[in-house]
Amino acid sequence: MRMTSLSSRLGPALLAGASLLALPRARGAESAVPVPVLVITTYETGKDRGDTPGELQFWAERQDLAQEITVPGVDHPLLTNGKGLYAMVSGTTSRCALQIMALAADPRFDLTHTYFVLSGIGGGFPKVMSLASAVWVQRVVDGNPAFEIDSREIPADWPTGLVAIGATRPGQGSKNVDSVPPAGVSEDSSGGVGTVAFTLNPSLVRWAYELTKDVPIPDSEPLRAFGRRFEGYPVALRPPFVLMGDSIGSDRFFHGEIMARWAEDWDRIYTRGAGKLAISDCEDAGVCLALQRLAQMGRVDFRRLLILRTACNFTVPPTGVTAERSLFGDTISDSSGVAYLPALEADYRVGSVVALSLLQGWSRYRDQVP
Repeated sequence: MRMTSLSSRLGPALLAGASLLALPRARGAESAVPVPVLVITTYETGKDRGDTPGELQFWAERQDLAQEITVPGVDHPLLTNGKGLYAMVSGTTSRCALQIMALAADPRFDLTHTYFVLSGIGGGFPKVMSLASAVWVQRVVDGNPAFEIDSREIPADWPTGLVAIGATRPGQGSKNVDSVPPAGVSEDSSGGVGTVAFTLNPSLVRWAYELTKDVPIPDSEPLRAFGRRFEGYPVALRPPFVLMGDSIGSDRFFHGEIMARWAEDWDRIYTRGAGKLAISDCEDAGVCLALQRLAQMGRVDFRRLLILRTACNFTVPPTGVTAERSLFGDTISDSSGVAYLPALEADYRVGSVVALSLLQGWSRYRDQVP
């Protein structure tokens, strides 16, 4: 059944007052085509329409993204409806940065005023969110740069073998690694790894949240039944809702109570205790790295990045289940079977409200960030 949220009501008035271009001109044309809104999805499971969906499919089907543009260095064609909305598949893990850089290198596109909306699923922290809930990300913490000692060799009083660059034991930061730079500003940490905690534009994130905080996300008894398996996590019992919080991005798909505590501690270190870790993923840090560098080159505006993540599983196992059994047994597949499609639905329902609002108000938002 088609939804009746704000995004569907915006459709008839979508282009009112806007001057938006369709397909880019051929390479070598005098001027590049502006891209008002680019939805970044990280994978698609098969076809773009009509089969088991990935992160792209609902956008392609419901916004009629039927025009394909081949971009050198980007595996999946760029899609557009010719009305200012574009969508790409970036690929997974931090390697997604490469395909975003490839898109920006194509001279046919002008991304200087583009709003980037990353729309994807992830692993929620049941302390903070329930399955199929949607989080507008305020800060992205990169979980990749670290010192590491195998857990079989760590000192007895260490909780994990992961140590922040510039520190000497878990839980520590340093004067270089525990700072949070302003949105889009680079601040190097020890070891030359660059920014580890990325702060997204607070006013834009707040605007997106206020616009969507009451968007209804479908609930179901299977979602609630799965949430009831997590004793001691009352938020896991809630119907899906919209919130703001932090994400941690790592190329490692981590799972279990110990790794969840590591992630929460990592967020604390790099946000100076100001963060609220809500969800994990593999791509947010790569997207931030790419757009940060492109902003330094004058190719994009980092302040126009939004990241929306919805929970298709939890980062910890249900009560009484080991991390190994949860990850490699039936728990992750169970949660995905229950929450996968609802999480994708939530991504589209919440994200499309913001994307279509930006397009409807493009005459204003082109030069004035909400």
